[in-house]
Amino acid sequence: MTFLRNRFPWALCALVLWISGCGTTATEPTDTTTTTATATVTATPSPDTVTVARSPEAAYTWTGSFDLTVSNTNASPITIKSITADLQQASGGIVITPIAGTDEVFRFDVRAPFNRVDVNANMVIPFTFHYTLPNGGREALVSLSLTVTTDAGASGSVTASVNFQ
Repeated sequence: MTFLRNRFPWALCALVLWISGCGTTATEPTDTTTTTATATVTATPSPDTVTVARSPEAAYTWTGSFDLTVSNTNASPITIKSITADLQQASGGIVITPIAGTDEVFRFDVRAPFNRVDVNANMVIPFTFHYTLPNGGREALVSLSLTVTTDAGASGSVTASVNFQ
């Protein structure tokens, strides 16, 4: 009797485990990973390094031009709401802060053909900058920022930079 009392808890556990295995079938694990496409808008300058020339405008020393290609791979068309640009003197592609009391002087012309870019489409925006730097040099870095919205209601900004030499 003592023998059965000592073995009863072990036998009960073994029986429960054996019964739970009966009548079940093993299933292969299923992949629950979902992939989502990344919607993007990119802005690519061409060329990314602009060779500058003397400006024909008396108020500025240098001028340079480039095209910015805006590409839309969203599932919805985009609208460009604004374009901002900043030109800063540079050396070796590194922005150099002017001495106190001086600043870069520039203006730029943008000839965007329209403000809407369809799905999987591109738009080329020509830019021309005229500028004078406080250090008297010609090397500058142009930083661009475009604010965009989609027809689906998303919004954001796209940036690009261009070296002037």
